[in-house]
Amino acid sequence: MAVNGVYDSSNISNLYNSIFGIGSKDTGNSFGLSDLTMIQNGSYGKLMKAYYATDKAGKSSESTETKEKEEQAKYVGVKSQAAALNNSLEDLRSASLYEPTGTDENGAAVYDRDKITKSIKDFVSNYNSFIKSTADVDNVSLLRKSVNMVGSTSRNLTMLSKIGITLGENNQLVVNEDKLNSAKLTDISSMFQGSGSYGDSLQNMTRQTYQLANSQAYQSGNGSAYTYSGRYAALGGANGMLDRYL
Repeated sequence: MAVNGVYDSSNISNLYNSIFGIGSKDTGNSFGLSDLTMIQNGSYGKLMKAYYATDKAGKSSESTETKEKEEQAKYVGVKSQAAALNNSLEDLRSASLYEPTGTDENGAAVYDRDKITKSIKDFVSNYNSFIKSTADVDNVSLLRKSVNMVGSTSRNLTMLSKIGITLGENNQLVVNEDKLNSAKLTDISSMFQGSGSYGDSLQNMTRQTYQLANSQAYQSGNGSAYTYSGRYAALGGANGMLDRYL
C-alpha cells in the first residue's frame, strides 16, 4: 500500500533511506506504509532529531579537536622560543666572544664590538619573544617559570643598566646601543658567564620551560618525534641541542 502526493513522498523516502540506510519495498513516487506509520506516531521525528544531534556532536568534536591543536601550537611556540633564547644565552657565555681579535696601532687589544652588540640584541629580542609566548598559555607551571625569569631580571636591573639594558612595558627588555657599545667588556661578560650569573640563571629556567612546554605539547597533540634520550618531543618545535636536556 502506498500514499502519494501530500508529503512529496519521493524526497522524504530518499532522505529517510540515505540517513538511516533502510530501504523501502515501494518504488517510484511513493513510500511504504511503515514509513507513514513512523511519521504519524512521531518515531520519524525522533529519528531525525537523533540524526541531527549526532551531526551536532560531530561538529562539537571537531571544535574540541581544533582547540586542542591551538593549545598544542601555543606550547610548541613556547618550546621554540625557549630554544632560541637558550641559543642566545649560550652565545653570550662563550669565552671566544670576549677574546681580542687583534691589536690597534698602539698595541692595545681590539675586540669585535659589533659581534657582541649583535649577540646582546639577539638575546633581548629572543627574551622578549619568550616572555610574550608564555603569556599566551594557560599553564601554571610555565607561567611560574616566566614570572621567575622576570624576577631574576628585575633583581639584576642595576647591572643590566650598566651595559645598556633596561626594563620597559610589559616586562620587555630595551637596549640602548650607545650605552652598550661604551660598556666595559668585563661588565658584559660577568652578566652572562659563569655559574650563578644572570645568564646562567636564565638558561636554567629556559631549559626547564622547554621541557615543560615539550611535555604539554605532546600531551595536547600526541606529537611523534623522539628526543636524543628516546623520549617523545612534540612536532613543530625547534628540536636540537635542548633535547639533550630532556
